[in-house]
Amino acid sequence: MLCKKLRPAILPLLVLLLTLCCAPAYGFDTAADDHLLILVNSAHRLDAAYQPDNLQDIADRAPSKKGSMKLAAPAAEAYVQMIDAYRAEHRQAVYSISGYRDYAYQKRLFLSKLNHRQQAGQSYNTAYRNTLLYTAQPGTSEHQTGLAIDLSTNAALSNNFRNTVQGKWLLANCWDYGFVLRYDENKTRETAIAYEPWHYRYVGLPHSLIMRENDWVLEEYISTLQQQGMVEFADPADDDVLWQIYWTDDTLQEFDGVQSVSSDNAGGYIITTKTSRISSILTAWAREAVSVGFLQPRTAA
Repeated sequence: MLCKKLRPAILPLLVLLLTLCCAPAYGFDTAADDHLLILVNSAHRLDAAYQPDNLQDIADRAPSKKGSMKLAAPAAEAYVQMIDAYRAEHRQAVYSISGYRDYAYQKRLFLSKLNHRQQAGQSYNTAYRNTLLYTAQPGTSEHQTGLAIDLSTNAALSNNFRNTVQGKWLLANCWDYGFVLRYDENKTRETAIAYEPWHYRYVGLPHSLIMRENDWVLEEYISTLQQQGMVEFADPADDDVLWQIYWTDDTLQEFDGVQSVSSDNAGGYIITTKTSRISSILTAWAREAVSVGFLQPRTAA
């Protein structure tokens, strides 16, 4: 509670802060949805028509085993920056194997894997279960978002990728560029997908850092936001920056300092806001002053 002796000295400051914190906020703009935190899995599907409208081809900007390698623009730019940083430190090449895949391509891929296992002698049910472990059904693949990329030391996907120079560097540094290792070996219960050390997903900053700090996969991150309503994160690169990440299903809810908006494909929106840590503390003090009756909230004229 505010000390009575300090009231005369801090009264002007609190009045100013109260004026600021009671200034009108604005509802977030759903048209600004960047989809960067969209959840795609067997329980949260994309329809067949879903396609990013900002795909970029990075095959000529970073090593790839394909003639065309498309990613959504934010992921494409961050990936090229990440690979440039890797190449500045290591000579061993890291290749992209798969980026954006549309619904129709994913359908063909799934059926091909299923048929191959059946031809190898597996029953339909066994082949179907085994295919689901490594190949998503159409509409349930992150590759359809243009935010996921599969990487390799050659032209093949291997569980040993994590133990290579390339895999070790990516796992240590991907977070700083907005990427996460999507399907870790310790999180198969949460993702319902087998271990894939080659599959990286762009979620953007600061979300990748928050997920690393809390050892969360995307399912856990979104679930925590839904349950708590908000997560705070102090920016390690700037002592005065405080990120506040909100979840809401109310499109009329108002937020200050909005940096980005993403639908989560799970019934709501994730609102990323940024503020000064000092401002956050002083605003909290001002609100406490109101709650204890020290100040009266400003009313509209």
